[in-house]
Amino acid sequence: MAASSSSMQCCCVGRPSSLHRSASSPFAFSVLLQRNSNRNRSSLFISTSTCSRNRIIPHAKSNSSDKSNKQEEEEVEVEEELPWIQEKALDVVEFTGSVTQAIPGPRVGSSSLPWLLAVPLAYAALTFVFAFVKTVRKFNSPRQKRKNLVNKNATLCKSIDELFEKGENEVMESALKQLAQKTGFGMEEILRKYIRCALNEKPFDAKLVKDLIELRKASMLDDAKVAEILNEISRRIVKDKGPVVMDMEGYSSKGFKRKLAVQSLFGKIFYLSELSEFCSRDSSLIVKEIFGVTDDDADKLRLHTVSEAGDVDLLEKMVDDSDLEESTGASSDP
Repeated sequence: MAASSSSMQCCCVGRPSSLHRSASSPFAFSVLLQRNSNRNRSSLFISTSTCSRNRIIPHAKSNSSDKSNKQEEEEVEVEEELPWIQEKALDVVEFTGSVTQAIPGPRVGSSSLPWLLAVPLAYAALTFVFAFVKTVRKFNSPRQKRKNLVNKNATLCKSIDELFEKGENEVMESALKQLAQKTGFGMEEILRKYIRCALNEKPFDAKLVKDLIELRKASMLDDAKVAEILNEISRRIVKDKGPVVMDMEGYSSKGFKRKLAVQSLFGKIFYLSELSEFCSRDSSLIVKEIFGVTDDDADKLRLHTVSEAGDVDLLEKMVDDSDLEESTGASSDP
């Protein structure tokens, strides 16, 4: 009996305490069930919360996408006001497209442009290109450039003549500077071009000589530059018409007139170079050497030019009067 009781105790000891407690106190078993139910509820709450989160996140994404779509729709719906020219251009494009589609006949490739319209358009485009190229070549041709230069020279000479008509006091440095800005010529070019034009087209008299002296003084150029201007005029005349020839036997009527013109031009230039009021006599003045004239022939041609110019005494008196007016004007200035 003792052995059996001990074995019974051992069996009781080896059993779990929960069973022992459940047999002795039924409240402990209810606590265990409540804990298990709480665990299940917490797990269920966690799972439901995760599901609710998973459901809320796509809803937020959908809200953000809806907002972006609304913003895009709002941006698309905003219309900019186009200028009047662009609107008319769009109207023309739409009208052209409708007209193009209305024209019957085969099309050019895969486009909607019909051949009936493509051929005239191509012809018009080629005609425009050829006309444009021809116009550009015409304006850039040497002949057109020469013509433009002649027109500018004529404008220059006419403007200086107008200044002389207003009075000699109007031909001042400021007026010549304005004329230089208008024509694009320098002061040396203005004096050279006007002297050349005056010697070719105007009678070489006392009035012309006086105007040339006034223009030379208004240009404010030194004697060396004036001498170089006379040398350049002489070189251009010799290059164009040849040197001076005193013996003109055997020349045709055309050649005879040409050589007479060269003699006359040389006499005028040489006469201006001898005037102390116009240019000083220095080593840079080589008019006779350029024309190939000896000293005796130069004196003969100069006398002939003086006889054409008129009364030499009257000319010298006019020059002296102009010098006197300048001296009195300079003394009266403060």
